[in-house]
Amino acid sequence: MAKRPNKETQAKYNKMVDFGCVVCQKVYGVYTEPCIHHFTGAGMGLKSTEKYIPLCHTHHQGKKGIHHIGTKNWESKFGSQQELLDWYIGKNET
Repeated sequence: MAKRPNKETQAKYNKMVDFGCVVCQKVYGVYTEPCIHHFTGAGMGLKSTEKYIPLCHTHHQGKKGIHHIGTKNWESKFGSQQELLDWYIGKNET
């Protein structure tokens, strides 16, 4: 069973949910309710606990989603996960 995020991480997740899907915001300028997508590459198929972005169902697990069409295809359409994370951070710096 996955470990619950600590308060700091949960606050970051909540801020991302309030922001919306990073792809929908960047590409279409609209809010869509997201879930949190963790980058892979932590080894042995594990998700990263430090790098994640908000993605709506369509861009996360739907027919246009990173888990459906694969990371390389998805990133060729929408940009790399790191680029989207950097864009999100730039929009949310305080």
